[in-house]
Parts: sequence; C-alpha cells; structure tokens
Amino acid sequence: MKKLMIIMGSPRDNGTCRELINQVKSYFLDCEIIEYDTYKISPAPCDDCKYCEYHDGCSKKDLDLFFEDFEDADYVAFFTPVYNNFFPAPLKAVIDRFQRYYSARFKRGANPPIEKHKRVGAVISSGSNARQSADFMVGTLRQAFTVLNGEVCARYYIPNTDAGKYTFNMVELQKFVHQLRGEK
Repeated sequence: MKKLMIIMGSPRDNGTCRELINQVKSYFLDCEIIEYDTYKISPAPCDDCKYCEYHDGCSKKDLDLFFEDFEDADYVAFFTPVYNNFFPAPLKAVIDRFQRYYSARFKRGANPPIEKHKRVGAVISSGSNARQSADFMVGTLRQAFTVLNGEVCARYYIPNTDAGKYTFNMVELQKFVHQLRGEK
C-alpha cells in the first residue's frame, strides 16, 4: 500500500489548510495516510552542530519518527499559509532539519540519501495575493527535493483568505491530486 505523508504548516485546526487537507485525503483512501502538524510536533531548529556530517540521522531526536515516516512515504503534501512571505517558523524548522540528508549526500556520499522516490505537492494559502511568495516557497521545496529524491510535481495556491474573497476551485484541487499521484 502506498503512503501519503501530510505536513500541516498552519496553527489553525479549523482554517483553510485544514479544510484542504480534509478534501485531499478523500482522494487517497487507497493509501495509508500519515499526518504531522508542525505546530504540535514543535521541531527544534537545526543549529549546524555537524553531527549529521559524520553520522546517520540527527543529534536531536524530536523528529526521529517523522523522518522514518518521511523516508517511507510515496507522496508528501505540504499544506501551509504564507507568513511574512515564507513558511511559518515550525515548518521552516522541519525543512531546515532536512540538513541531515544534505550532509548524507554531500559529506558522506549517500546518493541518494533517501532510497524511496517521492512525489511532492504544496498547497499554499495567503491572506492577500502573495503569488510571488508562493512561487518562491515552491521553488525552495523544488531545490530541497532534488537532493531528497523527490519531485515537486503539484501545487495549488489560494489567495485572499483574509478578505474572505477566496473560493475553493475543485478543478484546481483535482488537478493537484492527479499531478501528485502521477495520473494523467
């Protein structure tokens, strides 16, 4: 059975990102779904301690289970708002902790540092029209996943959530799902 890992980057349990997670999950009923809320797991930041340059893993053990699930996932879907033109701090901390894989690749020669290839998607919402910020965020994920044996192949952007002028576009949502799953 394939595995979908959902990474929630919003602090709101009843906001736009949660609503979209619930909608996307219904398209993956044939998969095992693992969900992590970055605000609830409260990841410690990477402090460049150099542990991962010489050892497999990270000196901080708070994300060990997360990284086990991450390595085993077939699909990874990020759901996040835009905060100050980028990811909220807990999600940024998770992304920074991918350093363990960059060190595995470039310091210890593991190529790829993660065996299982992943299809990756990003659902990004913003209070205003911050398409340029959303583009930058997706670009950051694309760059990261070139090392993480993944391909960012799906995105869905929802602007203007603060003004209540947004609507969920079911065509775009289904396009996101099909792209993430690799379906035509």
